[in-house]
Amino acid sequence: MSSSLVGAVFERSATSKPSSSFISTPSTTGFPQATHRSKKSAFARSREIVNPPRNHVPLVAPSRPNPPQEHNEDDNEDWRAQMRRENEQRVNAMSDEEREAERREIMERFGPGIEDILRKVRASRQGENATAGPSTPRPEPLPPALVSPSRPSSRASKKIRFAEVTPNDVHVYESAPSSPKKKALALPPPTANDDTVSLGTWKGKQPATNNDEPEEGTPEYIRRRFFPSASSENPSLAWMQDTAPDPGSAGPAPSTLRFDLAGNLLAPDLHSTLPTHLGLHHHAPDEAGVQLAGYTLDDIFLMTRSEVKAQRAASMRMMVGIARWANTNEDQTELRPRVLAAGVEAMTERGSLGLHAVEVVGECLNTHAVADIPQVEMGSAVLSLPLTHLLAQITGALESSQDSATLGRLLSILAQLAQADNDTATEIIGTAGLVAIIFRIFLLSSSRVPTSQSTAALDLITTLASSSRTNAQALSQPADALLRFIAVLPPEDPALIVATLGFYKTLGSFGLYSHIASTAQLPLAELARFVHSHVSLVAPWAALLESWIVCATDPHHTTPEHDILWSQVVAWGWGQDLIAINSKLGMSAADSESWAAVWCAMAAWLEGSRINGIRAGAQERAECLAVIKPAFETDGRAENSVVKTALSAFSSGLDALLVPDASQLRSVGRAAELLMAVIRLWLACLPPSNEPISSPPFSLPFAQLSQACGKLVSHPVWSQLSICGPIYALYRPLAALLAQYLRFSKRLPDVPQDAWMAQAFAILSRLLPGDEDFATEIVNEIVDQLTPEWTNSHGFGVPQAFWDKSGLSVLKPFLIHIVRPQADVYVGPWCSSPRSIKHSTTQRLPTPLSAFSREFAIPLRRDWTLAPIDHLLRSAISPAFQNLPSDWDASEVDVARAALLLTNIGREISSRFSFAEFVLSREEAVFGCMKVFMLEHGQPHNDSAEEVFRDQLVGMLMENLLAKYTIGATASSTVDLEQVAASFLGKSTPFYQYYTDFVALYDAISFSHSTFARLLLPPTSMRYPPDYRRHLWNDFAHTLKTIRVSPEHVIASDLGEFLWPVDTDPQMLGGYLRALLKDGVQGFLRLVAIHHVACNIWPDLRTGVVPDERAEKLLKAVIEQGPHEVVGDVLRYRQIEKEAVHLPPSCFQIDESTKKTRLEFVRKVGGQVLAERVQDLLL
Repeated sequence: MSSSLVGAVFERSATSKPSSSFISTPSTTGFPQATHRSKKSAFARSREIVNPPRNHVPLVAPSRPNPPQEHNEDDNEDWRAQMRRENEQRVNAMSDEEREAERREIMERFGPGIEDILRKVRASRQGENATAGPSTPRPEPLPPALVSPSRPSSRASKKIRFAEVTPNDVHVYESAPSSPKKKALALPPPTANDDTVSLGTWKGKQPATNNDEPEEGTPEYIRRRFFPSASSENPSLAWMQDTAPDPGSAGPAPSTLRFDLAGNLLAPDLHSTLPTHLGLHHHAPDEAGVQLAGYTLDDIFLMTRSEVKAQRAASMRMMVGIARWANTNEDQTELRPRVLAAGVEAMTERGSLGLHAVEVVGECLNTHAVADIPQVEMGSAVLSLPLTHLLAQITGALESSQDSATLGRLLSILAQLAQADNDTATEIIGTAGLVAIIFRIFLLSSSRVPTSQSTAALDLITTLASSSRTNAQALSQPADALLRFIAVLPPEDPALIVATLGFYKTLGSFGLYSHIASTAQLPLAELARFVHSHVSLVAPWAALLESWIVCATDPHHTTPEHDILWSQVVAWGWGQDLIAINSKLGMSAADSESWAAVWCAMAAWLEGSRINGIRAGAQERAECLAVIKPAFETDGRAENSVVKTALSAFSSGLDALLVPDASQLRSVGRAAELLMAVIRLWLACLPPSNEPISSPPFSLPFAQLSQACGKLVSHPVWSQLSICGPIYALYRPLAALLAQYLRFSKRLPDVPQDAWMAQAFAILSRLLPGDEDFATEIVNEIVDQLTPEWTNSHGFGVPQAFWDKSGLSVLKPFLIHIVRPQADVYVGPWCSSPRSIKHSTTQRLPTPLSAFSREFAIPLRRDWTLAPIDHLLRSAISPAFQNLPSDWDASEVDVARAALLLTNIGREISSRFSFAEFVLSREEAVFGCMKVFMLEHGQPHNDSAEEVFRDQLVGMLMENLLAKYTIGATASSTVDLEQVAASFLGKSTPFYQYYTDFVALYDAISFSHSTFARLLLPPTSMRYPPDYRRHLWNDFAHTLKTIRVSPEHVIASDLGEFLWPVDTDPQMLGGYLRALLKDGVQGFLRLVAIHHVACNIWPDLRTGVVPDERAEKLLKAVIEQGPHEVVGDVLRYRQIEKEAVHLPPSCFQIDESTKKTRLEFVRKVGGQVLAERVQDLLL
């Protein structure tokens, strides 16, 4: 501490008189009191004789710092005043130009904010001068004559004066840690980039700093900074204010909530009535000094930082109940991160504190409420979670905990984190020591945990492995330790074998760890024999065999290569083993899941034999058909009955499936998976040819299968796919069934080519991420089937020159990228393939937010056939253009022709086979044609012959496409152009901006192109905001006379979209009136202008309250300035809102009573003279 803290020590003189005199009292002993000799020396007594003592206490002047010179303060003020006067004189002598030059120099040197700084300094200085009063005079020191020259005695009474203590003089030492292993939670304040969650704020009595300046970015700061002259109550600035919360939805303030020792919320009426013996009053009084029952949130958070471990344990026990209460209250989202942070900090503590902390974290993450939806990223539950710190704490808690229940909760926490997203799973794998501890505690032979926890640990590592190829490779290293669960038979718990086989199957889906099939061939052979008598193990065993058989089909795709060989599969007799298991399955409920797994594994074996077997696997197919053909074709046999039962359950399940319910989707999905498996097996039994077959390998209920898949593809539950959350992963078996059915349908002899293509266009809109390989296969097959012969037979009239330049094949490089926009993201398919095991990066579906964004294209939108034009518009940054084949040579016109032809074909085929849901909508067709014209935006226009839209075939194809969407051709749509355009423009570019560019392009290069003009009109209907109409009718009014569109060529479901409700906007009425009187508008636009002007004039046409003054002005302007024909049409115009639109000339025919009524209205608002001028036109 600084030595200046002690000011001085004063002692009273020993010669001073005592404060009270002593009175002589008689002796109690009877003897006279003894007279003691004086303590003074002879020298002192002789000195006192010369200088007798004074009767007063000498005054001692307190020591003080040397005062400053008296003239310093006055000199400073004089100096400032002198400099101020000199500066003012200098500024006054400068000209305006010199002042402005000086001001610019200061701004350039110090920046634009120097003006505000100088203004604040001046205001502060003036405020100090205004508030400064006369200084209190210091007490003058005593004259030297009044001060005793003698030195005061050190034995006199002391008087100590301390100097004033400032905050800088006090040093606060950090409190002792609550335990030797960790510091207290209340550490120095976090930095700006710290992700630590605050547990609360100290509410002491420290005086708040008086700062009148508002915080930067607040509405008041913006008002003072940019609108200093505007009042804070100005309604024009209301847009800056924060939206006030709904008072009806606001609950009690968090500071008023009180909880008991179990974390249960106490009712307010109990705060003052509960007795004190319940232990609910051991806290500080509230602000009013009242001791209420229950602990506030601040009390509880304060106790979590206590140095007393028992108090921290009690507070953590309360946190468990608070976290459970917060999970059931949606308005407590800000409380959960605080509770979570407190729990995370105490997880590594021993004893009840650590146990309760783990329970707190589990409640905050709400682990018991996580739906069991495998193979999908669920999304993060707590976005502000400090994941790295949490995982480190979990690692420490696992290492220190001996409690079985706590270990189970920690596993549940890790399981939920692993299900959140792939990045979180990667962070779990990357946490030092975490995976090793999981194996050591739960999976190694030395572990002493219940089998249920070992099974949960196996499920956890399976989830982690499925998240990414990198994680699977990391987990394959300790995978040998899991062989202990399958080496000893019978097992302690069959669930351990099921979980182990599932983990190995997941590794196999990446082409990893398949060498274990040969390394552990003996225990696996014993397990195969054991499976024959244990139905519960059939499905996981068959799924694992399917995975390894796919790896052996093309050993070049495994990691490392040749990890397993097809010759080994043949030697081990896996195919015969599967056939034997198939013969032992029955019709019980336990066998239902096993049928699908066994049939898929048999199909994989036959598919591999077709590639690697002798004569394309003819012997293997014959061996398999010898067993299964009679079983499928004989009534009463298990295979036959299982398929019929699945069909019935699937059909009834679809009828009951109205909304995406998880339990119903699982039930329908199980039936769909079995039907998919039997179709895949049927396809695998076919010879290697793509031609239709003369006879099937074995009989199936073909008609019922086609009917069930037709019902599925058009089921309304698909419309809720993008909004049902993670449940969308349960659609995967349904999409897999449709994919296999499309392959199945192509091989049926009674399905024509056109019907198959219609099915293909529909099913492409029902696929999910992971089906990209199948989607690419189908779109390429569609392109290959569209030959010149096919198009000519269907009347498309495509010239041979188009086919001579590669035809539709120019689209293939674009279609590959349309199906898979991210080349580095490869979701594994439902059924693994030799290609997928090499290229797949994850086996989990993305989060719903990512799956239905621009990151993934599957399921394909209805306008996917127009997507190549998107790449033309963004050719500079298009990945498709950057990866074109070296032999690709096509122009913009070639790509536009092919895309428009494919779109016309898709629309025609889907309409003919009643797949109306998959037909391109009107808005999608309009926006697609707009993009063709926008290819010229920003391009030099030296030669109009180079413009794509002027190509004869391009123009014909656009006209044919738009002809299907004119008046009466199709029903109205539920989407608008703004929604359709958002998928291409993104959120940052509004469609209105795109439309303004489109109109400007029309004005610059169109030369009255008819299709170009038709596309200008849809956004100007009354369905859209008035900005579109103002832009065309007012800003580009000079282009209206070039738009000659007849009513029958308008692209709309009903002309009433442009007429109702009546437009009453003054700007638009001026535009309509100007177009009629001056611009010579024609065709449908003339009808629109007459309609809105007439409806704002005549009372019988008005749908709202229109002032007579406006009607009078409009009527006089039409009569006095309009051509004779326009005046007559406005006077005689009629229309009824809820009826079909009357077109000219019927819309200008009114009855006699209406004529008289309108003539009287003219006479009323314009007088007799105006009535006489129009009388001949009305009567």
